[in-house]
Amino acid sequence: MNILLEEQGLRDGLQTLPTLVPLEIKVAWVHRLIEAGLKRIQVASFVHPRLVPQMADAEALFAQLGRRSDVVLSALVLNQKGVVRAIDAGVQHLAISLSASETHSLKNTRMTLAAAKVDFRENLRLAQQHHITVRAGIQCAFGCRYEGQIDPQHVLDLVKHHADAGANEIALADSTGMANPRQLKTLMEQVLDVAGDLPVSLHLHNTENKGLANVYAGLEAGVRQFDTAFGGLGGCPFIKNATGNIATEDTVHLLHQMGYETGLDLKKLASLSQDIAQFLEMPLPGALYKLMQEPIQVC
Repeated sequence: MNILLEEQGLRDGLQTLPTLVPLEIKVAWVHRLIEAGLKRIQVASFVHPRLVPQMADAEALFAQLGRRSDVVLSALVLNQKGVVRAIDAGVQHLAISLSASETHSLKNTRMTLAAAKVDFRENLRLAQQHHITVRAGIQCAFGCRYEGQIDPQHVLDLVKHHADAGANEIALADSTGMANPRQLKTLMEQVLDVAGDLPVSLHLHNTENKGLANVYAGLEAGVRQFDTAFGGLGGCPFIKNATGNIATEDTVHLLHQMGYETGLDLKKLASLSQDIAQFLEMPLPGALYKLMQEPIQVC
């Protein structure tokens, strides 16, 4: 059985780092991800460069990469200005999200959830008018550092909202890393039922070291698409104590051991994370890329 991974290291992984990565380095990393077999890569976000300086070169990055038929190059947007910039840059796949947490919505977008819903539908309509595929996300779907637990029915209502609005895909994010496997499996079974034929992705963070356990729970629920980031980098700048995504190479290793197919080259992924750690002059949160530096066999 095939599992689709979307690499988010270029966007979620880099957005909070103080070290600005030059454009040519980002381009080289994208090419290496493609060589490792990635078919979906979120390469940037169209956000205010003062707030997220790492994403200031989003247009230039898409211009350098060009349009490709062999891989989906995606971007994140938060508002209509971002959508317009993405349209002008020729982006063909966008992630547009709402937060299940009112407090997080205010911190992340300065909008109440009610206002964010209206804004979401307008942005979705605008993107699709320009033939852009939209993955509709729900942030803080499993818990919020400011509000605590999120009512599962509220999350299901947002899934239905996204589906009724005409989204092409649905994504649920454990933005805070608070989800536990039992909770996640139960909710995702319900989400898949509400989403119907729409593809559903999971975006997991490893804040409480439960990331891979939650991958397993998602698989058990029937999820077949996951977001990952090279070396486990990542974290939302508007969530306190947020840490990285589940590491791409760690997730691939788990999936391969369980008999799932990913089409990804584990050695190439680990090698890239090793080089990124060296470039950033810091260890990355992931485990496997470190193990694969040692002369041991990783099956």
